[in-house]
Order: sequence, then structure tokens, then C-alpha cells
Amino acid sequence: IILLSHILSLTPLTIFFFLKATFSVAIHIYFSKMKMKEIPTLPQDIIIEILIRLPLKTLLKFRSVSKSWLYLLSDAQFHKTHISFSTNNPKFTDYTLAAIPTLSGLGKICHVYTISSENSSVIVSKHGCPSKTLSLSAWILGSCNGLICLTSDSFNLMLLNPCTGKFSLFPDLMIEYEVGDGGVHIRYGFGYDASTDDYKVVKMFSFPRIDNEGRHVNMVSVYSLKGSSWSSIQGFDSGHVNGNVAVFANGVLHWEGCYDYVSGGVSSEIVTLDLAKERYGRIALPRYEGGGIHWTLGESRGRLVACCNYESDKADMWVLKEYGVEKTWTKVVTISSPDDRRVSISPLFVAENGDEVLVKLGTEVTLYNSRNASFKRIADYVSMDDFLQVQVTTYLESLASPHI
Repeated sequence: IILLSHILSLTPLTIFFFLKATFSVAIHIYFSKMKMKEIPTLPQDIIIEILIRLPLKTLLKFRSVSKSWLYLLSDAQFHKTHISFSTNNPKFTDYTLAAIPTLSGLGKICHVYTISSENSSVIVSKHGCPSKTLSLSAWILGSCNGLICLTSDSFNLMLLNPCTGKFSLFPDLMIEYEVGDGGVHIRYGFGYDASTDDYKVVKMFSFPRIDNEGRHVNMVSVYSLKGSSWSSIQGFDSGHVNGNVAVFANGVLHWEGCYDYVSGGVSSEIVTLDLAKERYGRIALPRYEGGGIHWTLGESRGRLVACCNYESDKADMWVLKEYGVEKTWTKVVTISSPDDRRVSISPLFVAENGDEVLVKLGTEVTLYNSRNASFKRIADYVSMDDFLQVQVTTYLESLASPHI
């Protein structure tokens, strides 16, 4: 009774700490009597099978559970297993969209969205706080396995995991060359070489040839993250290589190329570079209608996507169902530009049956529903008078390290 009266006279905060200490002592005595019997645990392979199915935010929190879990979730082999499961199970995988409008005098503002697909629907929702490093970087050069390659403001290149915030810096390639009347076009590509477990950056210097109709000569160098060095590889001739950045899919980089003939005709194709073999190739584009077209390329859930833009304010979107088999090009949707605006349409994400597609429509990020031909603006930068350019990339969230 005397002890109870003293306890009741204490403040609530003091009572809390008293009960906490008493509970801790009781737990200690209990385990001492049990002689600290070992608590049974699941086999390691079962734990891994469970963890690779969890959202990345949960995995990041689980690093604080114990030293053994921190070691497991920091292991490069676990990262590869998690990425492999995510890429091979697109129905259970959410992707992330990063949109960076470059505004005159305002620097760069990054907007990040989560993309999920349920049957024929695409759900896009605003993400949490984006990486400050991603917001401050200059240009997006590509994404692969949850890593984004960018140029920094100091003429270096950066490999960034926006989910973990970890990044590595390495020098960009600068060479001296004589610029002819046609100037020089610089193109980049970024991807993963599975044969050597290495991430590679490709930089292409493309010069027009005045002695051959519509042809360019391309000087190509490759940076190996594992080797920490640039090396030159054999160049190639092609038509004009469009787009500053290649699309990476199936271990291969893809650029849209075209030949502009003096007669006024245009012939388009996809120029490829296999990162493992360092071998160039070509993929024929689907048959298309006449009418002054240009192509844009994208990647969705591991598949190559091509969008044929016509002068008649519409675009046909095609998906290569089986990589390397050109006859498997399948048209999934025809999109008519809204409000009779002649703007370029670029593919970002395609639902499994093509009913809904996420596209960059000029300076907008838009979700198009083919069932009712409607547009839903996700991000709109048209009203900004000092707009310069909008960069967009999609990637799956991973724990992959930017260091090898």
C-alpha cells in the first residue's frame, strides 16, 4: 500500500519510465531463466525470396533491423537478384518517372512520379521528395537497373541511384576535332553489360559526310565503370542519328537514324550497339504511312517501343513483342494530338494490352486512354514562358550501387 501510494504521487512521465525499467528487468530475468535459448530463424534462401518481393522503401528500412540484414541488403548479389525479379515480373513491379524541366534563370526542378500497372490501367501518382542530386544535375543520359546517368554542371558524368542517394563521378570525354560545314552531333548511351558485370557509357561524335548523300561518319568511345577509363572502339557510317540519348533494352543501345535524300525522300531505321560484343547493327522499323514522319523510341517493361509521328497530328505506337524478330512489331495504339497541336509524341510506359499509354506530348507528361481517346495531364510545363526543354526518364527502383 505504501509503495502504491508513492507510485500514484509520481508524474505520468516518471511512471512511464518506472514501468519501462520494470518491464526491461522482467524480460531480462525471463531470458536468463530460459538460458537464452536460440530463437529459430528461416533459411537464408527463404528470407531472400521474401525480401525481393517487398517494396524498396521497406527494404531501405529493413537495413536497420540487424547487422546481418544490413550486410544482406548491401550485398551486390542480392541487388542483382532483386533487379532480376523486378524485371522478370513486370505485373508486380512499380516504375518511377522523373521529369526535369529546364527553365531559363530558374535552374532545374525535378518532379518524380510512381507508375504502377493494373490489368489495362496505368496509375501515376506523385512520388515523395526527389533526390537533390537529380534536381541539380544538368542532363539525363539514360537509366538502367535503377541507376541514372547524368552530366553534372562541372563537365563530369554522374551515376546516381536516386532511391539511396548514392552516386559516383567520373570524367566526361573531351577530344579535339575539326568541325566541317555540317558541324558535329554528340550522342550518348548508357547501359549494363551482363557479360562483364559492368556499366558502360557510350559517347558518339557524328559528322556529316559531304561526299555521300545523307550519310554520317561516327566516332565512338566507351567508358567502363569497372575499368574507370575511356576507350575508343571502331566507328561506323550511318544516316543522321536522331535523339541525344539512346534507349537501352536487351543489353543493346538504340538510336533512331534516318537518311535525308536530295530527292526529298526519307528512310528511317534503328541503329544499335551491343554493349557486350561492341557490335553495331540495325533494326527495321514497322511499315508506316506516308506523310512526312519522324520516329521516337522508348522502353517499357523491358520491351522496345517505337512511335511514328505524322504531319497529320497523329502518331502510331508500336511494341517489339520479341526482341530481334522484326515481324513481331505490333501496333498498340494510334494517338491523335489534342487541340490540333503539332507536337512530338514520345513513349514512356505502355500498359500490358496497350489500352493506356504514358507519353511525353510536347512539353507535357500525359496519360492517354485509348478506350475513350482521352488525355490526362500528369505534368504540364506549357504555361512557362521561359521554358527551354523537358527531360523525362523512367526507371525501376533498386538498391544497385553506382560503384563497382
